[in-house]
Amino acid sequence: MRTQLSNSLLKSLLMKDMKMTTMDLASSISMMTYASSMIATPICLVALMQEMNLSLTEGGSIEVVRTLLLVAVLLVSGMAASRFGKTAVLNSGGFLLAAGLFLYSWAPSYPVILAAMIFVGVGGGLLEALLNPLVQDLHPGDSGRYLNVVNAFFSVGVLVTVLSVGELLSRSINWRAVLFGLGIFYTIASLFFLLGSSHAHKTGQIQENHNENPIHHAKSLLKKRRFWVFCGAMLCGGGAEAAYTFWSASYIQLHYGALPRAGALGTALFAGGMIAGRLGSGFIRQHHLPRLILSSAALGLVFSMGFFGITSLPALMVQLFLAGLAVACFWPSIQSYAADRIGGDSTMLFILLSVAGIPGFSLIVWVMGVIGEHYGLRAAFTVIPLLFLGVLVTIGVESRQARSEKLESEA
Repeated sequence: MRTQLSNSLLKSLLMKDMKMTTMDLASSISMMTYASSMIATPICLVALMQEMNLSLTEGGSIEVVRTLLLVAVLLVSGMAASRFGKTAVLNSGGFLLAAGLFLYSWAPSYPVILAAMIFVGVGGGLLEALLNPLVQDLHPGDSGRYLNVVNAFFSVGVLVTVLSVGELLSRSINWRAVLFGLGIFYTIASLFFLLGSSHAHKTGQIQENHNENPIHHAKSLLKKRRFWVFCGAMLCGGGAEAAYTFWSASYIQLHYGALPRAGALGTALFAGGMIAGRLGSGFIRQHHLPRLILSSAALGLVFSMGFFGITSLPALMVQLFLAGLAVACFWPSIQSYAADRIGGDSTMLFILLSVAGIPGFSLIVWVMGVIGEHYGLRAAFTVIPLLFLGVLVTIGVESRQARSEKLESEA
């Protein structure tokens, strides 16, 4: 009996009961390339601006084009997936992303760079919209664990790109060569996804429904109070992630007078915490998702309040890693829990939840910037505990409603 119990525990700890397929691996690599495409421009921006004599406004406009297109593509990707199938659209997105990077690396002028960002924005938008719904389709009964593991590769992409591209630029490697190299990597990743999806269709792993009307589904979701509760949770969860990702490096340099290398290390530690947190969430069964989200939000609230008692840089570095652990599960787990609670096809649900979450990134970063400009960047970090509290309230209300419904059905 003891031996059986030990074997069962060991099996659980090694996650052998998780059956990661070729499509899970292909989705993970695609998630990593998407994250890399997001972070590549900010890292190369200074070198690019110096070569082309661009202003700060022109440099910032490059990212604006990508973000606007990403949100626009999110809104139409559901119809494309319904018409052509998720994997076909995802294949197109991967190759568009690679084509955009190749054009970007060759661009002789600023207008051509903006044209390249159209490809990058459209390709990235398709990946953002449909990778998680595809994973949900592959593992409908236990998607939370798989979504967390696949989304861990988003943070891997951020971490690897920040460290590798930053090092290459520091060694005087031209930014064009860096982007061309990324384009080659994206092409290889897209080919792997193409071959994997072709095999998955032939073996019956993927059975897509092309008949559901995404417009009707979207209208139905928008009428549900529960959907808006999850939108609030996504906005708060995404905002907490964005707050640390965007402002940690600046805070370290301004508050402690540290070198940019220290700011990059702080961001890398936060990303490392997210990687560990998402991989660790792969151990959590689907029915425990609400507890995972609530416990993470509670710990995040404690860590973010503890930020104001920190006086040393090493202590702040530890806090950033712990904050990454706390934030890690929010994006994939909230989406997976929403799919359980709302039901129906997850594609449009995940897309609309992403539409709610991505503006949270921009809004919270902007709000913290306004507060920081008037009262100091340290004061701006008071926003973060409120975001963790928002996740606690929204998911707490929803999970309590779920328990009440379960008790009523049992009675």
